[in-house]
Amino acid sequence: MDYYKFERFDITPLVEQYRGKRLEDLYQNNRVIKNDMGEFIELFWEERDIPNEINLLKTQKKLLYNLKTVSYIGELIEKKLNRRGIKTLIDLKYNLNFSATANEIISLIKNKDYKTLTKNRYINDLDVSFCFKIEDFLFLDIETLGIIDSPVILIGIGFFKNGNFKIHLFFARELEEEIAIYEHLKTKILPNFKCFITYNGKTFDIPYLSNRFLYFFDENPMISEEDSPYEKNNTKFHHIDLYHHCRRLYKGQYDKFSLTNMEEKLLRWTRDNTLPSNLVGLCYRKYKENSERYIGLIKEIIEHNYYDIYSMPLILNTLLKDF
Repeated sequence: MDYYKFERFDITPLVEQYRGKRLEDLYQNNRVIKNDMGEFIELFWEERDIPNEINLLKTQKKLLYNLKTVSYIGELIEKKLNRRGIKTLIDLKYNLNFSATANEIISLIKNKDYKTLTKNRYINDLDVSFCFKIEDFLFLDIETLGIIDSPVILIGIGFFKNGNFKIHLFFARELEEEIAIYEHLKTKILPNFKCFITYNGKTFDIPYLSNRFLYFFDENPMISEEDSPYEKNNTKFHHIDLYHHCRRLYKGQYDKFSLTNMEEKLLRWTRDNTLPSNLVGLCYRKYKENSERYIGLIKEIIEHNYYDIYSMPLILNTLLKDF
């Protein structure tokens, strides 16, 4: 029996256990999606154990208590105002010095104008969660061949519908199927949502997808028509990046903030899949060398992406509880 070591990850059990299987044999929950650009395989799950009662309104209350959002109010002035009993923006409505700006921000909060609100340096992307319904969120994660501007082989999405969390993975069995996944994403998926939820997606996933859209279509469906496609990667969708909020909220509590570490330390569960993300490209290449022999490596890639999507709503829920 051959023995394979990818650094510290032993692929031998996967090779032996699933040798000769097909992807369709491993996942009955699959269907082939066809469009004008080709086809790809979609895998789908419905997770009933993911809580859908995420308290988004808590962020609205916190924002009303953030006096620093008003011009000329910093930490010192905020503390002075608090000692005088002025705790919220509503209290500031009657202060001659700050009433105009306070009323303006209150109006933006009432109208759920998250785009204008987040231009304020004291308001971040998580602060305006109350502007959305839970069904507006698209949880997203991609897997690539691991080289800059290399093909995306798998896009995972998650979303809430009818009270349940649904996970859909779009897998390119051949590299030629990548373009069909983007066609599906821009025509069938993105128009249904208003906000991305990712883990380090502002740095990686969204800019990467932007480049791939431009490569295939010379246009980016994530920006508005008036925006330059080579300067912006996303202006249409609000974007909550959980990674940055974990670093900010739990600074000093954990030594690293990888998604798997947050699952273990913050959520207190360990995923069954142990494939390191930096081996995804290598596993896919081995599969393309001999698909019958290395189908188990594809199963491991799919499980890796599945858990990335699965944990994000749990982390979002925890962040909002600790907000």
